[in-house]
Amino acid sequence: MKTSLFSFVAAIALFASTAASAATPFDHDHDRDQRRLSPRERARYEQAQRERERKLARERARWEAQHRHDRGPAYGYGYGHR
Repeated sequence: MKTSLFSFVAAIALFASTAASAATPFDHDHDRDQRRLSPRERARYEQAQRERERKLARERARWEAQHRHDRGPAYGYGYGHR
C-alpha cells in the first residue's frame, strides 16, 4: 500500500514539474522581445540573403560553364580504352 501510494505521489510530482518547466509564460510579449529583428533589420537581412543566393547562382553557372566540356569521349574508362 505504501509503495503504490509513494509511486502515485512521485508520478504526480514528476508530471507537475515537467508541465511547469515545459510551459511558456503567459505574459510573454513577442512585440517586446529584444531577440527579434525590427522590420528594417529583417528587410536588410533578407535583401543580403537574396544577394548571396544570386551570387552563388552566378558562381555555380560560371563553374558549370567552364567545366561543361571537360570530359573526353572516354570519360569513365581507363586511359587508352577504345
